Amino acid sequence: MGRTESLDPELRDLLSRLRDRVRRYIVWDSLLAIAALVLVVFWVALAVDYLPVRIGGSEMPRSARAVVLVVVAALVVLILAKWLWGRLNRDLPDDSLALLIERHHPSLGGRLVTAVQLTQENRSHDSHSPVLLRHVHQEATAAVDQVDFGRVFRWEPIRRKLMLVVPLLLAALVMAIASPQTFARAVGRLSLLSDSPWPRKAALEMIGVESPIITADETEEVGTELLAFEDKVLRLARGSSTTLRIRAATEELGHVVPEVCTVSYVDDAGNRGQSNLRRVGRIQDGYQSFVLDGPPLATLSESVTMTIRGLDDRLLDYRIEAVDPPAIADMELAIRYPDYLRIFDDEEAAAGSADQVLKYQAGFRIREGSSLTLRGTSSKPLGAVDVATSSEDASAASPKDASEPVVKISEDRLSFEWSVTDLREPTSVRLVPQDETGISAQASYRYFIGVVRDQVPETTMAMKGIGSSITPIALLPIQANAKDDYGIESLSLTMAVRGSDDAEANAATPNNTAEGDDANSLESDWQQHTVAPEMDRDGNADWTFDLRDLSDDGTVNGLAPGASVQIFTTAKDGFDLGEPHVVRGEVVRLEVVTPETLLATLERRELEFRSRLEQAIDETQRLRQSLVAVQNDAIDVLQSAEPETSSDSEDEAIDSEEGDASDSPSAAEDAGEETDGEENVRARQRVQLRIRQAELQATKSTEELAGIVVGLEDLLLEMVQNRVDSVDRRERLEDGVRNPLSEVVTEPLPRLQRQITSMEQVLMAEDASESPAAEMTDAATAAIATTDEVLLSLNAVLEKMLDLESFNEILDLVRGLISDQEELIEQTEETRNQQVQDLFK
Repeated sequence: MGRTESLDPELRDLLSRLRDRVRRYIVWDSLLAIAALVLVVFWVALAVDYLPVRIGGSEMPRSARAVVLVVVAALVVLILAKWLWGRLNRDLPDDSLALLIERHHPSLGGRLVTAVQLTQENRSHDSHSPVLLRHVHQEATAAVDQVDFGRVFRWEPIRRKLMLVVPLLLAALVMAIASPQTFARAVGRLSLLSDSPWPRKAALEMIGVESPIITADETEEVGTELLAFEDKVLRLARGSSTTLRIRAATEELGHVVPEVCTVSYVDDAGNRGQSNLRRVGRIQDGYQSFVLDGPPLATLSESVTMTIRGLDDRLLDYRIEAVDPPAIADMELAIRYPDYLRIFDDEEAAAGSADQVLKYQAGFRIREGSSLTLRGTSSKPLGAVDVATSSEDASAASPKDASEPVVKISEDRLSFEWSVTDLREPTSVRLVPQDETGISAQASYRYFIGVVRDQVPETTMAMKGIGSSITPIALLPIQANAKDDYGIESLSLTMAVRGSDDAEANAATPNNTAEGDDANSLESDWQQHTVAPEMDRDGNADWTFDLRDLSDDGTVNGLAPGASVQIFTTAKDGFDLGEPHVVRGEVVRLEVVTPETLLATLERRELEFRSRLEQAIDETQRLRQSLVAVQNDAIDVLQSAEPETSSDSEDEAIDSEEGDASDSPSAAEDAGEETDGEENVRARQRVQLRIRQAELQATKSTEELAGIVVGLEDLLLEMVQNRVDSVDRRERLEDGVRNPLSEVVTEPLPRLQRQITSMEQVLMAEDASESPAAEMTDAATAAIATTDEVLLSLNAVLEKMLDLESFNEILDLVRGLISDQEELIEQTEETRNQQVQDLFK
């Protein structure tokens, strides 16, 4: 059964007091531990947060402060749970307390433990004397006054905690009293109630980034725009070159301006660096500006994170993201030609449809007056496209309908169109695409559109068999040609005639010039007759003006000797975009003469042909003499080379029989053979040069005679066209002169050239035959014979022309007699008229 009621009350009070003191000890120990933890962390965190600011660093970030706060809270909870609550909930039995007392008071001799244990409840099977128990109680009770609780507890942990807490607490109180704002800022930052930075000597402020405004118009000055950071983030175009701007508060605002501000940066590729900002301008409104126009913002290639420091202030973690600007990935051109160049009806094509669609290429050109549409494709959605054009004529590149939008962007924002109508001048188109966020390309895209201008037509005219003089009944056969880059619409031939009386009147005018004739060709004193001949696909047209028929039917009047005739062509193409392209060809001026005058002119031309023929005969005779001399020289050269050839063959035969016995001739013999060989080569070259001179002379004679043949053909044709030819005269010129000369040009002379060439081949042949001199003799003899044949034919023609000259002289005498007779008749009539008038006086 229990005996606790038998325990002495003084002993029970002793144990109760010790139990209470143990619990108070636990509470104070735990509270001091918490206070020490909080104060130590407070001061350490304050030092970590504030001291870097004093030496130029930055505050502890909010995330670090949050970690510190969480760790402190966890440790406080751990102390409360383990040190305070855990120890307070432990049982403190009386025997344990009595044993604790006796451990520190050996004088009790176990009496207190014995008394407590023997009086516990539910204790049984103990063998002891009640008298002894009472005696133990009495002794234990007598020793209660000797118990000192101070010896039971260990005060060293409490003192250590107090030595830590008291100074830290006093310092905190002093800080709170001396600088309440500083203490409040520290508590607020460490408790995450505030993020306000610590006050600094310097105060930096981010202004933003100054970026150039990229426009398509090169005539405008390049402007800039200030871009502000949003949540310390700014997006810029990759490849852009911008300027960072900050400002620092001055002494007017209670701060110190840094001498140097430095930006430290790291890009996404891991590249690090730093640059100094330079001070610009003067102090304005209490701030000094600083700019950075170098790395990392010069030619931005990667996203970059920057921190700017000046003295003890910092601008932390400003990020610039490099974004790919929009790019024109593809450009297509849709072209619609002007109406006059379209080969099909507009009804067959939809209105505004393109005639040609193709990819843009450098050097591209379109036809003048075409409508052009540029269809571009972008690499990312577009917000806008800036367009500017330049050309020699600014109005030529402007759209006619100014109310239409310059650029049309598709619904998906990935493509756009720009159109211009009636493009007349080469135009340079500059495009600057801009995405939906306002980021634009860093350079304009240039597209040069060349223009193929519609050239004015070209027209030519030729009259075969017509010289500068014609008879009043001549035939004027005209071969006209007109060319244009896009085809000829019309071609006309105009013949203007001015009578002899008008011509004499204009000749008396001092200012009459060739240019005046052109200007006066449309005046009233000129009779004009215009025809429009049909042209073939190549623009060629043939027409013949019959002056006799035109005079007979009254179309043209005044075609008498002394009149002037002008003939010209006029061509027009289909150009309808402005002034029509009408061009007049070269004016051919003709003088109307009598048949006798024309024949006299033709006879003088015959004399010129005879002189040229005599010169050709003389050159041919010199050619024959040259061939004879060349023949002799060539035979001598070839004959001098034959003994050497035969001796060489004999030496080779001897060498083949004797072997190597004679393989080493003497040096003197070798030198002699080399000298003879060089002389022979030079002799051959001299002869070859003379042969080539003879060949050139033969070619020249051929060309000269061919020119005489052509001149005779023109002379015969001119006689026919002017209707002054007679059968006898034409047969004498054609059969006696022109045809024999033509035969000489077509057969003997080409044969002579071939024969002269064969002489050179025989001379310079490397694989000479057994008798090269005989071959040269045959070739030269044939060439000389052909030359003789040519001379015979030319002399025969010359004799015929001399006969014609005698005949023409007789005709001149007859014409002179007739002219003298007419003059005598006129004088006789004048004398008779004068005598009759004298009779009436």
